Amino acid sequence: MRKMTKVKYTLDKIEGGQYVFLERENEEKQLLIPSTEINVEIVEGSIVLISQVDLVYEIEVLIEETDEMKEKVSSLLEKLKNKKL
Repeated sequence: MRKMTKVKYTLDKIEGGQYVFLERENEEKQLLIPSTEINVEIVEGSIVLISQVDLVYEIEVLIEETDEMKEKVSSLLEKLKNKKL
């Protein structure tokens, strides 16, 4: 049994029965996981830790980090909207 290290990803999109994750440190690196192998409830924009034990993916949702990122994005969007006025 081999355990890979946990890597932090953002769920970019769900497309064609696949969950498309982008690595947080290097967004050019993608991880595709078939929806049949996802056993947690996650939505686009969720930040997760993923490790693989044998052929099974273990996904841990980082709720606090996800919420913080959503707030940052929301705040940036507000600033942009206010600039245009």
